[in-house]
Formats: sequence, C-alpha cells, structure tokens
Amino acid sequence: MIVAIILTFGFIQKSNAQKQSKGLYLTYADFLSRKLSYTEDAGNKIAIHEFIGMSKVTVTTNGQKLVLEKSKVFGYHDADGNDYRFADNKTYQVIDTTGFFIYSFDKLVQQGKGPKPTRVYYFSKTINGELLPLTFRNIAIAFPENAKFRYMVQVASVYGVRPDDYDSQTNAYKIKELYTASLK
Repeated sequence: MIVAIILTFGFIQKSNAQKQSKGLYLTYADFLSRKLSYTEDAGNKIAIHEFIGMSKVTVTTNGQKLVLEKSKVFGYHDADGNDYRFADNKTYQVIDTTGFFIYSFDKLVQQGKGPKPTRVYYFSKTINGELLPLTFRNIAIAFPENAKFRYMVQVASVYGVRPDDYDSQTNAYKIKELYTASLK
C-alpha cells in the first residue's frame, strides 16, 4: 500500500510539473518574483512572434486582442519551464541567474552552403542591465570593482577556457565558478 501511495504521489507530481503555465513577465520585478501576467490557458492565447522578428506580443483574452510592445515587456515563461527576456526585438533565453545573468540566443550564421543555427551567449550584470556578448573582455569591463575576478578571467583565457564553457561535473558555467570563487 505504501508503494502504491508513493507511485501515485510521484505520478501526480510529474503531471503537475508538465502543466506549467506559459505567461508574460511584464517587468523585471515580476520575473524576480516569478509573477506571470496574461497566462495562457483554455481561454487565453499568447503569440510571441519571435521567428518573424516582430516588435510586438499579442495576447488574446476572452476574444479581445491586446498588442504589447516587446520593449515594454520584460519577457516570458514557456510551457517547458524556460524563461526568456526581450531586448532589441529579440528573445534571449535566461540560462543562469547566479551572481550575474547569462542568456543564449540562437542565430543563423553562414556556414558552408547555407546558414546554420548557432548558439550565441550574452550576459548582463543585473537583470535589467544591458545585454553584452559573453566575452572575457566584456566581463572584465563589466566588473571593474572585482579585480580578483578580472585576473581569474584573464588567466582562464590564456589556458584556452571559453567564457561559455560548461562544467558538466558541477553543472555550472565555468565563468560562474570563477565569479563565485572570486567572492571568497
């Protein structure tokens, strides 16, 4: 009987995890507090228009269309549990929020006979800060007050570490590990 209860509880947990709401974060404060506005459900629909480069998000609620400028909306949360931020009419996935923020963006880059999707990384020092390409040079410029971090980044670059390298043993980006170590 105990096994049946555990299996039932696990199934309920899994079912609830799969039913995450898609919705908009109107402000960065909403993102930080995980407050979704205009969630998508049976009567509401949200169209992000990310593939066609539109500057607007369309929300249909109770048969009424509401058009919001992406520049006035922080971002959104998708049904798979991923968070995104809008900037310059593009959609950047928020992939790490510890210490500073790392984002990814898939863009088409000409390779051989045609364009191929390539993941490009960006960062911001604060959640509503400017998005900059994730390079060691930009990291050093963004953190002038943290000399230890700047020096660690400089040494890492000499040894061939890339700023977007991921450590699968610690499940963290190496740049984040350096940042955390620099605070000790």
